[in-house]
Amino acid sequence: MSKATTIDSSPSFHSVAFVLAVLVASIATIPNALSSIDSVATLHNCTDPLFPHLMSRSTLGWIRIAFAAFIFVVSVYRITQSEEICVNYLKDSKLKRGIPINVGGLRGQMMFTSWSWNLLGVSFAFSGLLTLYVEDNYETLDLSNLKWAFRTSALLFETVAPLTMLVSVVVTYALWPNALKGNNGTDSFKRTSVLIQHNVNAILSLLEIGFLGRLPVRFDDMALAPIFGIVYIFFSWGVRFSWVPSKDPQFVYFFLDTTLGKKSTYALAALVTVLIVFYSLFVLIDDVLSFLGGGVTLHLGIVSAISCLVCRFKD
Repeated sequence: MSKATTIDSSPSFHSVAFVLAVLVASIATIPNALSSIDSVATLHNCTDPLFPHLMSRSTLGWIRIAFAAFIFVVSVYRITQSEEICVNYLKDSKLKRGIPINVGGLRGQMMFTSWSWNLLGVSFAFSGLLTLYVEDNYETLDLSNLKWAFRTSALLFETVAPLTMLVSVVVTYALWPNALKGNNGTDSFKRTSVLIQHNVNAILSLLEIGFLGRLPVRFDDMALAPIFGIVYIFFSWGVRFSWVPSKDPQFVYFFLDTTLGKKSTYALAALVTVLIVFYSLFVLIDDVLSFLGGGVTLHLGIVSAISCLVCRFKD
């Protein structure tokens, strides 16, 4: 085993300060969000289909369960695969280049893509089971005992929906173009399970809000997605010496490279900004669809248009 090169890969003071500032600001909004969540986390919003003339509540529940099952099957399939990546770091990076990083097996679940993908599966599974439970026990429901379930269903989707869009946009407009500039090619992006995770995640989230259900996304709860992202940033800092046998510091995403100085902080700020933009998109999409008429054809057309903008399947 080769000896690791001494590289100062500690996160810069301004990067740590920025991340902590966003974390504190996000946590500070949570009490207000929780105090008003019951106004939107209702039986109607969490379990009724958006187009009841097309599908019943039972059908909606089973579609959500099917989405969750598909997500978990893809995750298991990826775990069974061998996979290596070589990150094309920016020219100012001090990290050692050209080192193959093993992201096969369970290590693939350490990628942010997998974090977001699996959380989407949990969201669909929970909301699907809740929907089916409500349908099967509608006549005898005690809504006071289900408040926690409605809250959980709403908050899970509010957290993961913008994350799925972030993954698709970052891959399409940052990671894939950056890989094309390097010498390692883009084969790692073209693996079946990876293509599905990078693209279908956003499509499923858009289908949920634009065609299937009525799960709410509120500006009041915007802090949840950044908190999830910040947890991953801390995680990536913590495991940077664990990706390769030599223990050289490495990152699976070039923009999380802590050796870039101020560029590291700018990249983190850009990620937070993109996340806020897409959270806002999910908040506003219902209002826009209602303003434009709200028909099935229009809903599916907008879902398709946004999906085409954020997804990428080839060079």
